[in-house]
Amino acid sequence: MQSLDADSNQHDTEMQRAGGGREITMEVLLNATKLSVGKKEHLSHYLKRITHLALNGDASKALMQGGSDTEAIRKIQNLHHCPNLKVLYLYDNEVGAIENLDAVPQLTHLHLQGNCLRRIENLEPLRLLEKLYLEKNSIVRLEGLTGCSRLQELYLANQNVPIDTYFSFEEDTMRTLAGSLRILDLSNCRVVSTKPLTLLRCLEQLDLSKNLISDLEEIFALVGGVTSLIELDLRGNEVTATAKYREKTITFSSARLALLDKKDVDPNQRRMMQSHLAHKYRKRLGPSSRRQSPSSSEGRRRDLSSGPSESTRRLKHGATVHQLRSMQFTSTQSKFQCESDGLGIAGASYSPNSTAIVKASNNNKYN
Repeated sequence: MQSLDADSNQHDTEMQRAGGGREITMEVLLNATKLSVGKKEHLSHYLKRITHLALNGDASKALMQGGSDTEAIRKIQNLHHCPNLKVLYLYDNEVGAIENLDAVPQLTHLHLQGNCLRRIENLEPLRLLEKLYLEKNSIVRLEGLTGCSRLQELYLANQNVPIDTYFSFEEDTMRTLAGSLRILDLSNCRVVSTKPLTLLRCLEQLDLSKNLISDLEEIFALVGGVTSLIELDLRGNEVTATAKYREKTITFSSARLALLDKKDVDPNQRRMMQSHLAHKYRKRLGPSSRRQSPSSSEGRRRDLSSGPSESTRRLKHGATVHQLRSMQFTSTQSKFQCESDGLGIAGASYSPNSTAIVKASNNNKYN
């Protein structure tokens, strides 16, 4: 059986530079792992045991110094030698495209932040992928993840999006991620609408800071519809300058929201504000409930003689707030709207009554 060193020498011819960058050669692979080598272990057997590869570069540092990293990896290749790879570090290189990852279907963690990527693509074979890091690239659309139904964490912060472009979302990808994604970082990505995000029913942490979000009613739909949400960051968006933004957002949030814009949400404050909203809602129902026909009034007197009716019980605080939330903001299962405007997809539906209530709340509730 050939030794590791002997086999390594056979691959000296692969150690060539490409376009000033560094190729993923056999030698590079061998130097990218801390896995110990068995005595007289065959090269192919050793490579199959590798589960972690550290191929990260120093491209970001080189760019800060005004140059290019001659040691940066620019192409993903030759990973078929490590078919059992689970964690791949390729951050801070100059990778221009996501490719050739079908050779490592066991991958669960992929680090591609700080590269030259423009699209999320060719990830369908990675059905076991759980964490994906894509910060500091030039990606303008969340797409290409229809095969990644186990993805739990997605990091897309600080994309280099052109000034005339807004970040958008692919319908199929959003539906695929709906049942698994728990953490999403879209900070500083030129996001203008939160509607697509209301489909992510398992989302717990969402960072939307430093974007272009201005619609408060969309925020109500988000915090009321995604009931799993625990942390939400909207700092640096125009919407946060809206009068009573924080109070209103907390009012329409679910009981799980604990951190808004890096500040704790007081459960007692939320209950108080929801109680206030429920009271105003009951007052709105008051005049119409008094305008009844004699027969309906007589029927109501008969009902009251036997105790509170179901409708009376539903007007109590908890039921009223729940009714308001369910009326206003529900995750839609209908078809997505056309994306011809490039702004994204529809994610929440509003009934006429709910919109009126929200507008009344915006105009009167805290004035």
